[in-house]
Amino acid sequence: METNILLINYIENSIPDLKKSKFYDRIEFKTIPSGQNLAFLLSKNSSDILVIFMHKEKKAWLEKIAGITKTMVDIQIIAVVPKDFFETGVKALQNGASDYMALPGTAHIFDFYINRSLEHNYLHTHLCYNDLCYKTRFARSEDNYKQLFNEVPCFMYVQDRDYQITDCNRKFEEYFGQHTGEYCFGICKNRDDPCTKCPVQKTFKDGNNHASEMEIISSDGIKHVVLSWTAPIKDNHGKITNVLIMLTDITEARRLEGHLTSLGFMIGSISHGIKGLLTSLDGGIYLMDTGFQTHNQEKIKEGFELSRQMTSRIKKLVLDILYYTKTRTMEWNNISVKQFMEDTIDIISTNARKNAITIDYNLEVLTKDDLFEIDEKSLQAAMINILENGIEACIDSPLKKEHTITFHARIDKEKVLFRIQDNGLGMDQSTLKNIFTIFFSSKGNKGTGLGLFIANKVIGQHRGGIKVESEQNKGTKFLIEIPRTVPETARNLRGVAHCN
Repeated sequence: METNILLINYIENSIPDLKKSKFYDRIEFKTIPSGQNLAFLLSKNSSDILVIFMHKEKKAWLEKIAGITKTMVDIQIIAVVPKDFFETGVKALQNGASDYMALPGTAHIFDFYINRSLEHNYLHTHLCYNDLCYKTRFARSEDNYKQLFNEVPCFMYVQDRDYQITDCNRKFEEYFGQHTGEYCFGICKNRDDPCTKCPVQKTFKDGNNHASEMEIISSDGIKHVVLSWTAPIKDNHGKITNVLIMLTDITEARRLEGHLTSLGFMIGSISHGIKGLLTSLDGGIYLMDTGFQTHNQEKIKEGFELSRQMTSRIKKLVLDILYYTKTRTMEWNNISVKQFMEDTIDIISTNARKNAITIDYNLEVLTKDDLFEIDEKSLQAAMINILENGIEACIDSPLKKEHTITFHARIDKEKVLFRIQDNGLGMDQSTLKNIFTIFFSSKGNKGTGLGLFIANKVIGQHRGGIKVESEQNKGTKFLIEIPRTVPETARNLRGVAHCN
């Protein structure tokens, strides 16, 4: 007996080589506008396998599939959906479809699903008249469902009314661990009580799907930005017993979105500063040109010094921009704290000496060695940014006094605590609150608003911490804590560092 296959709303070229299917001569193609026409069409056609191409999820189609499987038990239904619509495929299975296929596909894949439907049909017709057979079919369906559940490339778990996790897929376990029987808010949010606006409870209440964007924290302390989607799971009586939660990780997309937004702000923020620097550079060149023409050495010297300062500031601006915009891999190495501090001081000492600023350097080692594991280039750049800010604060201080930059470090078993302190201009509370904000600068045209932002970012990448204290006309103190060993969350980045 030949098998009759009916393809509903076939998408042109979604299976480019469909004619190569060994079942092609048994296929009938039909196009209908909605699921309501499906029952009428089936009454006019004698089909063993119904293949429904679902361009997008429509409630009427899912309801019609459920109705057909209840009244026409011998028919096999295969839902065909685009590859990104796996939720629709899951819903089709929940409503009684025997299988679902993802597009794009090939004739070989199509034949595989048809053969599997024929096998299901044979088992139902010839073997399924005893409890053992039905248990076997149920076990196989359960295995197929579990395989699909585990292979979905997003975090999935099932939750009951009491906020307890009753099941989870492989990816969820990989990031959060096996926590069946535990509260979802404790595992995903590190909370002691339920979230105030819980989409799962909304689904229990109204039986609808709910979508939202939220932040969750995996077991290694990494924060993930996710799109959350909930779906009710019902028993045979239509009562909601559990809710399926699917979380799609969009951390990288949000990071890139923020990065592009920041780049846009950067262009507008620094364009005025660059214009001012170039104007000053033109002024220096003009002074030198005038000095050469009049043989005035003082003007030549003044123009040269102004040009040199502007060139140095343009160079620093470009380097800050390049560091901010470039994604680089951290190179972790064990470095001597003493050597690290001495190399850093060598870089800033000339500027400090020229402005009569004393550098007070001290190292306290409470362990057998002074090694710590860091990305030397980035951490040194961060320290230099903070030290140079201290030098500029001393230069700009209105008080006539001897200025000192303190650069101390204390090493214990777990961490290195750096203290960078100046007795310069200081900051008011409003400035202090914003110093790590990108493009915020209290120096006017002298600053880019990138230096301390980058320093804070680098210290965060080392899983360290930074605190700042300041008082106007008394100075500023930075306390920087760096772990001596690189944490796993810094070595194997899977999201964004979670900061309190």
